[in-house]
Amino acid sequence: MRKPTAKPGEIHQVSDLIYRITLNQPFYAPNQVYLIRDEQTLLIDSGYVESIGALALALKRLGLTMKNVDTILYTHPHIDHITAGLLWTAYAPRTERWGQHQLARDIPDYPDFIDVWQADTARVLTVAFKDKQARNARIRRSNDRWARFVKRFDEYAELGDATQKKAVRKADREIKLNRLLKEGDTFSTGRLHFKIMETPGHNTWHITPIETSVGFAFTGDLLIGNIPAIYDKLDGNLELFERSMQKLLDLRKAYPTMRFMPAHGEEIENPERAIKVVLKTLGILENGLLKKLVEGRKDLLELMESAFGTKIEGGNHFVTALELLEALLRKLMRAGRVGSQVYADGYEEFYMKH
Repeated sequence: MRKPTAKPGEIHQVSDLIYRITLNQPFYAPNQVYLIRDEQTLLIDSGYVESIGALALALKRLGLTMKNVDTILYTHPHIDHITAGLLWTAYAPRTERWGQHQLARDIPDYPDFIDVWQADTARVLTVAFKDKQARNARIRRSNDRWARFVKRFDEYAELGDATQKKAVRKADREIKLNRLLKEGDTFSTGRLHFKIMETPGHNTWHITPIETSVGFAFTGDLLIGNIPAIYDKLDGNLELFERSMQKLLDLRKAYPTMRFMPAHGEEIENPERAIKVVLKTLGILENGLLKKLVEGRKDLLELMESAFGTKIEGGNHFVTALELLEALLRKLMRAGRVGSQVYADGYEEFYMKH
């Protein structure tokens, strides 16, 4: 098993009670975990399972241990936001975990949820690639990557702190929540007061905790430094995503000075502009798909190369780019503007409906 780094996550003080801890991880960009150090100590998200050592050491630099964390609040259950929390009980059993009210019911076994992700990655690659040899090579690489994660998740993981070498435990398979959060729910950590906004789209169970006394929105993966992935056939939906973005716009109008803190990237400096850019970019991508389909039938790979270029095929964002464009196509199909032909092997071609 690859050992997690012993280097503590980078700490940035956002306000007198709020800290941002940046955790490197093997998937995509580093994660931002937010520590609320009030009368109650709250973590918003926990990071990736292999980042738990970096998080523990960052807490130590702030004079805390994992046992001092009263609550972890999950914005959503993707692996880079929840899996360190699934290991948390082994080190700090008193820490409560909170999340969206249907989350634990819908994901009774987290490794099984990862199997669903693995299957969906294979599905979208099958949709995209007509060349079976290229398709199968991609699927094998993807399966190997998911298998490495599951192996690390199932194996023992250690904090990476030399003083805690004996603290070696396994992660929970089950998502255990002490509080089920719904739209409009409120709670306080002491001086700070929070309200929950349900914001599905990037993920079915995505929530955005809003701190209302000072003014912070912890936007998870809903609003980040670029366009988030939308997994239409898995746990996302583009129409819901657009509605959730509108909710963020409405929130900003109600609280003009509210600061927006994403789970990836720096603080969103101009939230209204950032939201409008995301929605405009999605519109541009949608129109680009329609223009390409006017030329004739296209498959997902051709449409992806037209939208993003071929260089993306060698990077970590290749599958997420396919998923995003598929989400746009499924939206257009639901609107009756685009149709598709699915072949016996799962490969799919898309065309304009006239």
